[in-house]
Amino acid sequence: MNQNKKPLKMKSTVLASALTVLFSTLLFLQVAGCGPDNSAGLSGTPVLGDTLYTCAMHPQVMRSEPGECPQCGMDLVAIDTGTDADHVDHADHGDSSPAAGGERKISHWVAPMDPAYVRDGPGKSPMGMDLVPVYLDAAASPAGVKAGGATVVRIDPVMQQNMGVRLERVERQTIFRHIRTVGEVEVGESEVSVVNLRFSGWVEKVYADKTGELVTAGQALFDIYSPELVSAQEEYLLGIRTGGATGELAKSAERKLALWDLSPKDIAAIAEAGRANRVLTVRAPRRGFILRKSIVEGARVKAGSDLYHVGDLSRIWVTADVYEYDAPWVEPGQKAQMELTHARGRVVEGSVAYVYPTLDEGSRTLRVRLEFDNPGYLLKPGMFATVYIEFRRKDGVLAVPTEAILHSGRRELVFVARGGGRFEPREITTGLVGDHHVTEVLEGLSEGELVVASGQFLLDSESQLQEAIRKMLGRSETAGSSGQGYDDDEGPEEIYACPMHPEVVSNEPGRCPECGMFLEKKDSTRGQGR
Repeated sequence: MNQNKKPLKMKSTVLASALTVLFSTLLFLQVAGCGPDNSAGLSGTPVLGDTLYTCAMHPQVMRSEPGECPQCGMDLVAIDTGTDADHVDHADHGDSSPAAGGERKISHWVAPMDPAYVRDGPGKSPMGMDLVPVYLDAAASPAGVKAGGATVVRIDPVMQQNMGVRLERVERQTIFRHIRTVGEVEVGESEVSVVNLRFSGWVEKVYADKTGELVTAGQALFDIYSPELVSAQEEYLLGIRTGGATGELAKSAERKLALWDLSPKDIAAIAEAGRANRVLTVRAPRRGFILRKSIVEGARVKAGSDLYHVGDLSRIWVTADVYEYDAPWVEPGQKAQMELTHARGRVVEGSVAYVYPTLDEGSRTLRVRLEFDNPGYLLKPGMFATVYIEFRRKDGVLAVPTEAILHSGRRELVFVARGGGRFEPREITTGLVGDHHVTEVLEGLSEGELVVASGQFLLDSESQLQEAIRKMLGRSETAGSSGQGYDDDEGPEEIYACPMHPEVVSNEPGRCPECGMFLEKKDSTRGQGR
């Protein structure tokens, strides 16, 4: 019994991906109302005919006439492909077009399965396939060649609006990143003073009797009676009466009073009055708030007791923990911002003052101290705040919106607007990915160019669709010119297949695109059943 034979063609992952993109885009065009009969459809699709017919379930089936799908029997759907994209671009390439210069000139050669493989002359690809020429009138700009020889995509203005295409200009700007963490507001250790007596006594009167009270430098805090202090004063007055103010006894007693923290003004007042004061008034050492108070009237205090803690809150500290992988980027002097949890949107500017030398072994974090001005005493000790530490700052670098970049494996692409509804896929080299959705561009773009920041995924699908149709039509013409059509009574006399991937077959020897093994020759008998 005879079986119908069809010519075999190379199957590869690239072709399968192109067919998938073709089918997805066709569905998108039908849903968006941009089908073959709609004037708002895509224009400039690089095909060789005006109309093609394909199966909605099997997009690999392409015919130049209407009919039924040979695989499922469904009616073929017409695709209005317009004019060849290469021909459309001829008007922009001057003498490079066939109409202007006659014979088309070759720009370079590429591998059919890997457009990134570019050579100056004909030859074989790493897969063993013949390189195909790219003509000057079909080639894009040098950046387009770098991107794999991709063809410029032409999109109708109405379709651009439907796709939501948004353009952004490539500009020079400042890029930086922030480390976001949580910090706690504290009183600066250098901004706190302690009132501590060096003699014992009894508190006679308290003037600053409330915790949290704001006091000024030199303001009276309390009066204290101390028998030791009265005795030292009497000794000082005796030395003055017997040997004068410059006598050894007077100087010795004066040093004793100074060591007990009496000011020169208080000592001079004792000498001028000529009598010992029963109580001594203790004053605030600095301006600030009373953070802690452990004194009441009539209480007996011992030498060495901390009676007051006075802190200046006009400049406060914030301690924050930074994760270990962010620790190398934090340095003293870096700018920092702080946003309070109870005041969203209000940002306080400060800087990194100190990075602690040790890492917390439990949390694997590094402690960082930041300092901020506190006008109006808005920041209260004990508050929690969101802290942003600025690092890796770069000024005046070329940048594009991060969402404009398409990541394709090891390559990064953007679509550059060339005017007249044309968009060029271009490979770029990026640097720092900063905050506020901007990315540094090292190579591939120039200042002032327009890139697509929204809708570029549909442009990428259209670009792959055009490439897929071009490849399929090229294969169909090659098969037709060699007499290997779709006649049911003909088939190749010799075929080559991969021993590891039998589905990979070819009419010519070469390498398997899946594993790289050499294809083995298989005998096939024309018109004979099995």
